[in-house]
Amino acid sequence: MMTKNLLYIQGQSCGGDTISLLSAEEPDFLTSLKMMQINILWHPSLSTTDGDEVERIFNEVIEDRRPLDIFVVEGAIPTAPLGTGDIYKVLGRPMIEIVKALAAVAEYTIAVGTCASTGGIPASGANPTMATGLQFHNKDKEGVLGENYRSRSGMPVINIPGCPPHPDWIIGTLYFIVEGVLKEEDLDYANRPSVFYNSLAHHGCPRNEFYEFKSSAEEFGQLGCLFEFLGCRGTQCESDCNNRLWLGRTGSCTRGGFPCIACTDQSFPQQNSRFFSTEMIGNIPKYLPKDVPKAWYIGITGLSKMATPERLKINSISPYPRKKGADSG
Repeated sequence: MMTKNLLYIQGQSCGGDTISLLSAEEPDFLTSLKMMQINILWHPSLSTTDGDEVERIFNEVIEDRRPLDIFVVEGAIPTAPLGTGDIYKVLGRPMIEIVKALAAVAEYTIAVGTCASTGGIPASGANPTMATGLQFHNKDKEGVLGENYRSRSGMPVINIPGCPPHPDWIIGTLYFIVEGVLKEEDLDYANRPSVFYNSLAHHGCPRNEFYEFKSSAEEFGQLGCLFEFLGCRGTQCESDCNNRLWLGRTGSCTRGGFPCIACTDQSFPQQNSRFFSTEMIGNIPKYLPKDVPKAWYIGITGLSKMATPERLKINSISPYPRKKGADSG
């Protein structure tokens, strides 16, 4: 296997995607790079190179004097004012120009995190910096590289959204690239590797028994399902968070009592959305589960509540299990 060169840059980013990557386990990030024979030409947080040396690396890559096998962007790309990108410069040039120049010579281009994938938080609200993603802006292919962009491998931008993404999603994608097994047909409608995004965060959630009987927590700290009242969008979030698990393979948002905010969604953060309470239309949640027909969900809700075991009714609004054992209904 030949060594692959990787160059990693950050746009409008909190740095959380890099922090997540550094939390990789089995193996850790640096060991993964060694095993895959990936050489980091430069990373803004991990490299000690600065100043003129960084400019030299960038110029050698852009001028095609040094191969760029994998180009990784973390963070949204600001394009203000008027699409020039002058609001944010790198090495004396608008970042949008640097991104386009590097993407033009890259064998593969990867957007790490929701901000780079679709604009994310910097692109939400009034968006004064005119931030956007690499190939997508929310659900539309209106990012800085345009709908028709293809890297030298013939691939579109490979999106690995999440706020932040699980480190396995990033390292796994790098592995597929190095092994030459990632094809365009392996990406979903949002250009995400399907293997990581073909299930819902809801799947594997330990609160699913409460969900099935629509037995809900009414306050944070209680054991019940967080969907009905407390804003959880795990039934709409395409990711394997509750099966893959985080932080020593032990945790996830919902396992920690926190509602899923669907951070892998192309529209994250949803405009005017409340993260910690469920938006309702009448007595029906505005955002319904993706894995069942809407009419079925609405019809079955009342029946589920009628069949809720007493044990679940008690435990759903308790901070710890108060009643154990089988119920007759």
